[in-house]
Amino acid sequence: MIESVILFLSEVPRPIATMILAAMPIFELRLAIPVAAHVWLLQPLEAFGYAVIGNLVPLVPLYFGLDALHGLATKHWPWFGRIMELSIQRAKGKVKHKYARYGAFALFLFTALPLPMTGLWTATLAAVALKVPFRYAIRGIIPGVITAGIIVSILSVSADVYF
Repeated sequence: MIESVILFLSEVPRPIATMILAAMPIFELRLAIPVAAHVWLLQPLEAFGYAVIGNLVPLVPLYFGLDALHGLATKHWPWFGRIMELSIQRAKGKVKHKYARYGAFALFLFTALPLPMTGLWTATLAAVALKVPFRYAIRGIIPGVITAGIIVSILSVSADVYF
């Protein structure tokens, strides 16, 4: 699946392809930076910048549109509404206890650690599910995305040096 997405995006200008890949929920910048740097041959700083911008694009529409999308999906496509509900509950379960204790710092940590099923999409789902005010959510999520981008960029550049 990853190969098909990369092949499809190879027809798009590389900076835009990097932003699109980083905006996608499964890949985010954890895949966009290495692909941009190693496959599309962008400079590491360029790959980082485009990936961070692309990863941040879904933040506002996802935060403010999730409830409306969930209601629409439940009404017209019940199966999709159930999938969304499961995703929201899973995200909420991952962050709930940490957010109660650490606040926006929990969203930062959750977003900053470049591990599977962490990142902007899951953190935003959790913020909406926990009814975190937008101004507090972005205080944790945006620095988390930047930190994750730095970590992934360092690992990606280090891979060039060591391998």
